[in-house]
Amino acid sequence: MCRLKKALYGLKKAPRAWYSRIDTHLEGMDFKNNEADPNLYFIVIGEEPLILVLYLDDLVITGAKGIIEHCKRNFLVEFEMKDIGLVHYFLGFSVWKEEGHFFLG
Repeated sequence: MCRLKKALYGLKKAPRAWYSRIDTHLEGMDFKNNEADPNLYFIVIGEEPLILVLYLDDLVITGAKGIIEHCKRNFLVEFEMKDIGLVHYFLGFSVWKEEGHFFLG
């Protein structure tokens, strides 16, 4: 999970401007936006999927470790961000990993 710093807080149109900026960056990285949820992005590199969920100024990224690291380096070029490690709770749900799969509870 990553937290983006210096989001556009305090401005009336800040959420729209922020979303537009990050959406443009993700499209430039060839991420596709999910039609059912505009905060869910995905890309398939080789045969490995990478899924990114955007929630305010937090990003949750799941996929192959090497692809995640590449994605994070790409974000650091454009945004200030802090890698806060593996996600344990997201939107009030606990998240855990078992045999390569993630679960919400």
